[in-house]
Amino acid sequence: PMALRERYGMTLFGQSCLAARRLLEAGGKFVTVFWDEYGLVNTGWDTHIHHYSRLKDELGPGLDAAFSALVEDLDARGMLADTAIAVMSEHGRTPRIQSNISGGGRDHWSRAYSTLFAGGGVKRGQIIGGTDAIASDVTDRPVSPKSLLATMYHLLGINPHQSIRATNGAEFPLLPESADIIREVIA
Repeated sequence: PMALRERYGMTLFGQSCLAARRLLEAGGKFVTVFWDEYGLVNTGWDTHIHHYSRLKDELGPGLDAAFSALVEDLDARGMLADTAIAVMSEHGRTPRIQSNISGGGRDHWSRAYSTLFAGGGVKRGQIIGGTDAIASDVTDRPVSPKSLLATMYHLLGINPHQSIRATNGAEFPLLPESADIIREVIA
């Protein structure tokens, strides 16, 4: 129905989240949705320029609408308990706005960033870790990208510490032993 489409947001990301829900409902086991845009010079969350206006008018509202609609829709259909959701990026953004003629911007920043988990097997309402006052550096409970992967594998029912065999018979660990499941996330 149009009202449900509009609840997700009439954006590429919003409609992609709706399509993801429909794929899961049809029996899909693993669905990935990327934030993508067409026709913009400064696409997606890469806010090197026009930072404030893009977050206020486009990125924040688009993510809020689509993510909340997805969670509420899955919950209403009895699918949330069996669907693990992760919202993540490959890096954070600089803690301070750079001054430029295009409305300010933030560059790439790998020292601190966030990931959001919801749904299947995830404990609700948890905030794990923390940063300093300007979100520059992790000050409490650092988590590596490998541990994020270990946690996602665990939520999918895959042992993150198993080995996989290559076609030549060699065995390789799925993840290094240092990749710990983030136990605080698990319900």
